[in-house]
Amino acid sequence: MKIFLLGYMSSGKTTLGATLAKKLSLPFIDLDKEIESSQGKKITEIFDLDGEENFRQIERDVLRKAVEQNEKFVMATGGGTPCYFKNLDLMKKKGITIYLQVSLKELVRRNLQSKELRPLLRGLNELEIQSYVNHHLKERLPFYKKAGITLNENELDLDRIIQELQLMAHSR
Repeated sequence: MKIFLLGYMSSGKTTLGATLAKKLSLPFIDLDKEIESSQGKKITEIFDLDGEENFRQIERDVLRKAVEQNEKFVMATGGGTPCYFKNLDLMKKKGITIYLQVSLKELVRRNLQSKELRPLLRGLNELEIQSYVNHHLKERLPFYKKAGITLNENELDLDRIIQELQLMAHSR
């Protein structure tokens, strides 16, 4: 079983992914950490030195490699991963995709707390972050909504999620 967690920055993909992987006894892959490891640089450095376009190409390559080399896992993807290079098609073909849907207000709150770690948000004030997240989320929603499962921030019942995943895995 390959499980891909999708969602906007700070939607909880890494936190839920690590917990879900542990409960399912599956390896956990944080795509951003895999990218950093493969490049020997932090995501912020890749954005600063190489630009977003090069980052997206690296992201695609690391995603494909992880899919090819691992039989099963839970993966926390980057917020933009499903939006580039037909990455979403690959994820849907090779596994189960789960969109973590979080309200705009909550995303702004969470991203405000971690903005210096987010290359696309560094240096922005609260109003600018709200505007950016709102605009960016609208662009990405069509991709996120194609996920096999959508979980609202208020529905994170792990036992229910696991039950649903097991049903989906058996029907494949």
